[in-house]
Amino acid sequence: MPVLTAIDVLGVQRFIFQSNRLRDVVAGSYLVHWGTSGEGALKGLVALEKILLAGGGNALLESTSMEEARSLAARYTRRLHDEAPGLEVALVHKEYNKGSLAKAIQEVQIELARVKTERSPSAPLLGLSVTASCRETGLPASGFDPNESTVPLSRGILKRREKRDEAARHWRDYLKDKNEFAFPMELDDLARTLGDTSLIGVVHIDGNSVGQKIGVVHIDGNSVGQKIKEWLKKKSENGADDDTVRREYREWSEAIDRLGREALKVVVGRVQQCVEKKVENGTERVKITGRPARLGFELKKVGGAWMLPLRPILLGGDDLTFVCDGRIALDLAATALSVFEKSNVPHLGRITACAGVAMVRVHAPFARAYDLAEALCASAKGMLRQQNDPGCAVDWHIGTCRPGESVEAIRKRQYQAAGCRLTCRPYRLGSGRAEAETWRWLSGTLLHDRTAGLREGPWAGRRNKVKALAELAREGPDSVKETLKAWKVVDKVLKFPTAIEENGFFAATRTPLIDALELLDLHLELDAAPDHQGKEEKTP
Repeated sequence: MPVLTAIDVLGVQRFIFQSNRLRDVVAGSYLVHWGTSGEGALKGLVALEKILLAGGGNALLESTSMEEARSLAARYTRRLHDEAPGLEVALVHKEYNKGSLAKAIQEVQIELARVKTERSPSAPLLGLSVTASCRETGLPASGFDPNESTVPLSRGILKRREKRDEAARHWRDYLKDKNEFAFPMELDDLARTLGDTSLIGVVHIDGNSVGQKIGVVHIDGNSVGQKIKEWLKKKSENGADDDTVRREYREWSEAIDRLGREALKVVVGRVQQCVEKKVENGTERVKITGRPARLGFELKKVGGAWMLPLRPILLGGDDLTFVCDGRIALDLAATALSVFEKSNVPHLGRITACAGVAMVRVHAPFARAYDLAEALCASAKGMLRQQNDPGCAVDWHIGTCRPGESVEAIRKRQYQAAGCRLTCRPYRLGSGRAEAETWRWLSGTLLHDRTAGLREGPWAGRRNKVKALAELAREGPDSVKETLKAWKVVDKVLKFPTAIEENGFFAATRTPLIDALELLDLHLELDAAPDHQGKEEKTP
């Protein structure tokens, strides 16, 4: 009797972010990918044609008998124990009759969910009190990194260091000029500008239901899981044969994988397209260009290659997480979402996504930054569900938050005054600059419109007045309206975009002004470098 084996990696976030060093995080992410890849931990254990799904921390395999499935499980888990210590998986087998593959997939998913909730958590004997502690994780150390011979490290971190070069090669295919550019392995190489506050952006993108600041961006697909359930239910009710189920299952799963890879390729391509090269006094300088020009920044050169201000962390199906220079985090998040916006997955249709962007200081705890990005992504999804909107959305926060504090609590504490909401986040991506209360409107119109924008419009030379808008907005729409009226007596060109032209508020209850003001000296809208002007970027 044929058997389905379902595998799900547990505690992905906890495993990846055991260390706060970027190179260890990258290697940990690669081990998660390796753990469910046909070219990784599954290689040699199961034939490729028997793999229905493999990647993103999940796998679905076929075997001809229960004995064969159990043998596979034993060899697979031993390989994980040896090569990826600390990576835990839930694994279940399900026998089924020929002709009922669709129903078996539904049942094995239910069984896997049950096993995950009922499993006893592992409680390993970590070591005696005299054991040296790992500098990165605090776990018992078992050796030393050859390059840092005085630093004791745990077995898990040592295994990551062994996979470091392999992990770097895994991401190299997304670079157009592999010999000239590279992804950084240290946060300090993310194009930080000396003298400025250093922030990074952690960006998490997820399909809907499927220094300078750095930004963590999390992008996640919308309603993917629900669409898959509906597809399985339809196939089961219609009595589809196993070959049809198997073929269509592979078609849509491979299409979702391609969608995630394409989104990352477009993001990397956008950064590389905005690289400007100049030679000054015999020295080559490479910088990222955009609007406003004053926020452009130079790249660092390490080991003969220019470090892009971007480092992919996770990519699995419709989930994408990367860390980048905080100045370009929101632009890259919107770029990735635009790929999902145009998607058309076989048998599932369009898959949209949401993005959460956490902009934090460079050496802030990485795991907390990722948690925040994930929560922001969930906030964007929640807004779309409330509005019954099938599109894309983005949410962001600048700075760290209190441990355990929700996004809703942050907004209530920081962005409520005079009975009004002082933020419009999360924002729908929107169809263009003309559609108010969307990200494209905020960036393209409120910030950059030449007739009403705060950066390039009539406000550009009125810095003090622009800064005063933040306090006026906190006092309410009437205060903004009366002050603007007084300013226009002397400066008649001052005005807001049409959607908020009267008082800077939408329906006198919420304002995008503070959102825009917070991004005034942070958000860089990427623009093609002079050598690329007029050249169309081809989608990979």
